[in-house]
Amino acid sequence: MLNREDVVIHFKSSIDSGYRPELDSMFYFNRNQSRYVDRINQSIKEYSKPIVVEENGEVALVFKEREIGQTLHIFDGDYEGAALIGAVMYVRDSEERITIVHMALHEECSRIYKEEGVNIVGIVMHEVLSIFKKMKGVSTVRIYYIDKEFPLGKLLKENSEV
Repeated sequence: MLNREDVVIHFKSSIDSGYRPELDSMFYFNRNQSRYVDRINQSIKEYSKPIVVEENGEVALVFKEREIGQTLHIFDGDYEGAALIGAVMYVRDSEERITIVHMALHEECSRIYKEEGVNIVGIVMHEVLSIFKKMKGVSTVRIYYIDKEFPLGKLLKENSEV
């Protein structure tokens, strides 16, 4: 069994183009999408379509309207050959609020962590929220797929016990 402290994740905004097949598979062909299909379709209308862009040997998952939003690609560590395990796309809607528009985790990764008794979604959320906490003025986080908004401090506290 893994312990929480054994799990290290690392974020990158753009990644080597060799990760493109994994990124496409994880984001566009993830079986878990079926649970959120209505919200995903609504998010495309509201924020624009997520697309994979390849430039100068790197790929990034971005919103088609590139002036909005950012993406954090999630790896299982900060080492050469680390596995791409997920992506989080978010938008700063206002000075005070960030909306997590999309979050996808590699299905195999989710299964393995679950078998090991590790809540990888909770760990990823805690790390993402810790990044948001460092952004000046951010006090609330909206999670688009469930259409709920939370005080950032409350979410961080709830996810600290993961």
